Amino acid sequence: MKRKLINVVVGTAVAVSTCSAFAGDKIDVPKVITKSDAEKILGASVKNAKGRNQNGTDGYYDSEWSYYAIKGDKALIFEVLYAGKPGLAPTMFSILPADGSKSTPIDGLGEKAIFCPNETHMAMLHVLKGNILVTIGIHGLPANAVLDGEKSMATKILANL
Repeated sequence: MKRKLINVVVGTAVAVSTCSAFAGDKIDVPKVITKSDAEKILGASVKNAKGRNQNGTDGYYDSEWSYYAIKGDKALIFEVLYAGKPGLAPTMFSILPADGSKSTPIDGLGEKAIFCPNETHMAMLHVLKGNILVTIGIHGLPANAVLDGEKSMATKILANL
């Protein structure tokens, strides 16, 4: 009986530590999309990434980063949101684009993806994968010139989730 109890305690400790280790593996966007990647996409030299990784409660995690061109108004913006509460990311995705602009469904990325260019010269790609919402925006380039770059970055991010 004592041996069984010890086995249960040790087994539980191993399971909890294993789950905790995997739960802590959240994406850090600048480690996936580098400064060099940003320069290739924007066609300009960029400053170091600015942003943050933020842990919240109930599994919430947000990695929000931007690369800005050294000259001009070009920018590459990322947000990878682990919504935490079940069903929250799909609900958020369902109301996009937030500004009411037109969107185009994009096949082959996550569960659902939409491309949303707008009049402020910002083209956004939103991708839903499970309870994670990935947003990539490019500012300062024509909308018809950014979709392929956004899709390749989304693919790279999704591969690291």
